[in-house]
Amino acid sequence: MLSKGRMAALGFQHVLAMYVGAVIVPLLIGGALGFNTEQMTYLVSIDIFMCGIATLLQLTVNRFFGIGLPVVLGCAVQAIAPIILIGQEMGISAIYGSIIASGVFVLLIAPFFSKIVRFFPPVVTGSVVTVIGLTLIPVAINNLAGRCGGFGLRFFL
Repeated sequence: MLSKGRMAALGFQHVLAMYVGAVIVPLLIGGALGFNTEQMTYLVSIDIFMCGIATLLQLTVNRFFGIGLPVVLGCAVQAIAPIILIGQEMGISAIYGSIIASGVFVLLIAPFFSKIVRFFPPVVTGSVVTVIGLTLIPVAINNLAGRCGGFGLRFFL
């Protein structure tokens, strides 16, 4: 059993990790679209608000959604590039519309995927997530090095 101090420190660390995960996506999107401070504040605020709603929905258990666990849901990083492209071509309203449309599409196809999930055991999904994480290491190193003195991945290899 962990001490109360250690639990508090680990809880604080978890909150920081959750917060960074929820904030980085709107910062990347807003920065790419040239948003001003007010627009960035709005984008980050709505993202945190929606992450909270999604987390509360996961806490409940019913026939349609929810796993009954305190799983914090954040923004998906896979959507950053398409969102930026949509925003550059058509603006923020089109971004929100496309997110709503994709949400409806996901709700429509979810019953099909819930039937085939048994073909993807934890060893398969865990392997895929691990490979994705490993392929992102060079990107992280290059981004870190680019911001911290110009040493790229080639310096480390």
